[in-house]
Amino acid sequence: MSIDSALGALQSITTTISIADNTIKRVAADFGGGLGGGSGTGWAAQLRPASWRGVPFGVLGGGIKFGRRTAVHEYPYRDTVWVEDLGRAVRRITMTGFLVGDDVIAQRDRMIAAAETAGSGELIHPTLGQLTASAVECVAEEKWEQGRVFQLSFTFIESGKRVFPSVQVSTGSAVLKACAQADAASKGDFLASTAAALKQGAAVVAKVASTAATWGRQAQRLANDATNLYNMVGTLKGGFGRYAKGNGIAGIAVAAGAVSSAANSIPKLIALGSAARTAVSSAVEKLTSTASGLGS
Repeated sequence: MSIDSALGALQSITTTISIADNTIKRVAADFGGGLGGGSGTGWAAQLRPASWRGVPFGVLGGGIKFGRRTAVHEYPYRDTVWVEDLGRAVRRITMTGFLVGDDVIAQRDRMIAAAETAGSGELIHPTLGQLTASAVECVAEEKWEQGRVFQLSFTFIESGKRVFPSVQVSTGSAVLKACAQADAASKGDFLASTAAALKQGAAVVAKVASTAATWGRQAQRLANDATNLYNMVGTLKGGFGRYAKGNGIAGIAVAAGAVSSAANSIPKLIALGSAARTAVSSAVEKLTSTASGLGS
């Protein structure tokens, strides 16, 4: 072997050793170790053993769908749309894994029981950590050539607490209610402050009504006196009138002189007296009715 061949072989061996050394360091770093010992903070050290409702399983891969919920609004004659943000979208997690071991059938049965349990459960994801999720779909596949290995596929949805609608105060309704209360309070204050004046006014009106009724009774009595047949005799011609015009009834005779004439007679005077009493009675009734209306 020539010297050049020996040098080339030596350089090739050196390159291979360097590549192997770098590979060993990278693998050691991934698993949290090192040739001289590591702190355990590498990528592999951050992975967590996966499980669903406490049933462990191996993980081959997975994915997560996330983003925002939106509503796209399109309008006529516009080239752009308005995207309405409706909050964070639900997180959908997909995973592929496996169960392995001589007891793989028992493991599979426990996984079926966990997947068929009602409600949300605890999911331990290798990189996402502990989550509260609901299993939407779980599939277990068995193949002859794989022996004691069952392949799994999952679809999970991250779930939260059940929250019921809460009651909130409607500002508009509260303002309307406050306005109604203020209106009622102002009316009550007005009535309280004017009650005394209203009572005094009612007393005055009642006094006026009582006075009017008294005047009506007096007018009726005077009308009866003025048209009394006895007093009418003084208006007759001849001796009856002369005797009737004595001092006893002088005042009434003077008042009755307006109806004295040559054609006067007792029947006519009686008719005039009756008509006068009827007119006065009608006027008194109107006055009394008006006074009663004021009093009420």
